Amino acid sequence: MPGSETGVIRVGARGSKLSLAQTREVIELLSAAASDYRFELVIITTTGDLDKNSSLASIGGTGVFVKELEAALSRGEIDLAVHSAKDLPAILPDGFSIAAVPDRALVEDVLISKDGQPLRELPQGARIATGSPRRIALARMVRPDLRFVEVRGNVDTRLRKLDEGQFDAIILARAGLVRLNLEHRITQILSPDEFLPAPGQGALAVECRMDDETVMNIAGKINSEQASATLKAERSMLGALKAGCSVPVGGRATIEADGRLKLDAIVLDHQGGNAIRVSIEAETIKRAESLGKAVAEKLIMRGAVELLSK
Repeated sequence: MPGSETGVIRVGARGSKLSLAQTREVIELLSAAASDYRFELVIITTTGDLDKNSSLASIGGTGVFVKELEAALSRGEIDLAVHSAKDLPAILPDGFSIAAVPDRALVEDVLISKDGQPLRELPQGARIATGSPRRIALARMVRPDLRFVEVRGNVDTRLRKLDEGQFDAIILARAGLVRLNLEHRITQILSPDEFLPAPGQGALAVECRMDDETVMNIAGKINSEQASATLKAERSMLGALKAGCSVPVGGRATIEADGRLKLDAIVLDHQGGNAIRVSIEAETIKRAESLGKAVAEKLIMRGAVELLSK
């Protein structure tokens, strides 16, 4: 039986406001789907939370918000871990599985500017706060004159720094702002057709140990087949590219009206001067993993590896 007491399932989360909001959302879904169990929130401090000054790439890149949660799963301190899916490495360690992907939230990036100006109307040489190589490269494709500053910390801290004038604008994920009831701060929603999101953006991943069948089955009750398929396609593409968060890669899977699964992906150089973009469709969502690999193969054929190595 999972948990430290009969009928209790411990759900691990980071201590940030956004992580707690996401995890409470998942616990609410789990409580409705498995009312025989009680779900207990357990806060785990991660490397990414402890070091808020260094760039993510310098402290380990993809996985800095994940490793301690997985360690707690291994030790049996928690039974489930809730992640922002884009924080998860493309390939999980042996013995772990994504047991559920609930309905996906909005995937877009958004711009919040101090003076309410959209991206194309920002002053010459405006300072944009983001540490994401993908966001930097995509923004440079539109405005090569922009300057970029690294920013870490929770969303409230970042918005406070914007209001204080430490930079002119910031790019964030729309889903996080919605979950924190901060959508009113958005200046511009960046079109996902042009400003391709990070693979996994807007999705939550509920991770557990593969040997814990009871917990896997309970978590599976809140899995969305469509959300799981779109995430699987994006993660499959990332895994085949062997790409992490320190490289500028965007990917967005969508389910078309006829049920076909479409995956758009882009690989850029860090200056945003060159980009390779690929779009492929599969007949059904059951081909999500092979679709991701096919997109990666096409990107590689067109020179993605060389572009990423620059």
